[in-house]
Amino acid sequence: MVVPTVVLAALPQSRVQILDGGMGVLLPKLGMPKDPILWSARALVEEKYHPIVVQAHRAFIDAGATAIIANNYGVIPGYLRKANLEAEAPRLAALAGQLAREAAGPKGGGVLVIGSLPPLIDSYRVDLVMPEAEAVSWYAMLARAMAPFVDLFVCETMSCPAEAASALKGLKEGDPDGKAWVCFAVDSEGKCRDGTPFNVAVRQLSASSHVSGVGVNCCIPEAVELAVATLDTDPQASAFASSVERVVYANSYPKEHNEGMKFSTETLDDEDVRKDLTAEHYAESAKKWANRSTLPFTFVGGCCGILPHHIKLVTACLKPK
Repeated sequence: MVVPTVVLAALPQSRVQILDGGMGVLLPKLGMPKDPILWSARALVEEKYHPIVVQAHRAFIDAGATAIIANNYGVIPGYLRKANLEAEAPRLAALAGQLAREAAGPKGGGVLVIGSLPPLIDSYRVDLVMPEAEAVSWYAMLARAMAPFVDLFVCETMSCPAEAASALKGLKEGDPDGKAWVCFAVDSEGKCRDGTPFNVAVRQLSASSHVSGVGVNCCIPEAVELAVATLDTDPQASAFASSVERVVYANSYPKEHNEGMKFSTETLDDEDVRKDLTAEHYAESAKKWANRSTLPFTFVGGCCGILPHHIKLVTACLKPK
C-alpha cells in the first residue's frame, strides 16, 4: 500500500516524524478545571477554554511536533451521555478539528492535523466495545464532522481488532477517501486487550484500503517492543507494516493503571504518572523505537501524561539540529 501523497507532502522529508503528547493532563495545567465526566472534552464544551486547546496544541508544536491529534478523544457517547450532551457531538468534533487546524496552520504547511477515532465507551475495556452497527454510525459522524479540518485520522487506543474494524467501517462511510492509522493500546505483555497478538491484529488490517499506518499507543513504554517484536516472525504482517507508517506514542502511567479494568477518567490525574519515567527515560525509549534494526517507527510521540517537555527531549534525540 502506498501512503497517501497528502501525508508525505505536508511533512519535511526525514526518516522519523514527531507526534504530540497527551492533552488530558496538559489542559488542566493550562487552566481547564478537571472534569471526571467530560475529561478533555470540557475544553470544547465551554468556549472560554477554546484558547487553551490552541495553546496546548502549539506547545507541542513548539516542542518539535510535526503532527498533532485533535482534542476530540472525549467526544464519545460514554462521556457525553453522562452530561446530556450527546446531541452536541458533531459540533464538538468539528470544533476540535477547527482548533487543531488553527494551531497547526493551513494544510500543507508542515504540521499534520489528525482526527481521533477513539474507543466510544471507555478505554482499554474490550468488555465495553460498542456493538458494530451503533459504533459504525458514531465513527462515521466523527469522520464526517472532522474531515474538512484534518489530514488523516487515527483509530487510537483500540482494545481489539473488532473495535478497529468498526472504526474503519465508520471512516469509510463518513469520509470515503479518508485514511487512518490504527493503533492498539496493548497490555503489559504486548497483546491486544482481548488477547490477540499484535502481529495478528496488524495482519487483519492489511485488507483495508483506508489504513495508512499501524502502531501502538497509550501503553507502558516497556510493552512497545513486546508488541512490535511479534512482527519480526510474521512475514505477512511485517510486509504490511513495512508498507505503511509505523506509529508509537506510549503513556506515563503505572502498569496497574494500564491494565484496563482499573481505568476510568476519574483516575487520570497528574499525580498518577510514573515517577521513574522521566523525560530523559522516555526520550531514550523513543530513540530505541525509531532506531529499530527492523521496522523502525516513523512517527514517535506520547500519550497520556507525556507533556511538551517530554516531546522537546524526544525531538532533540531524534531530530538533532
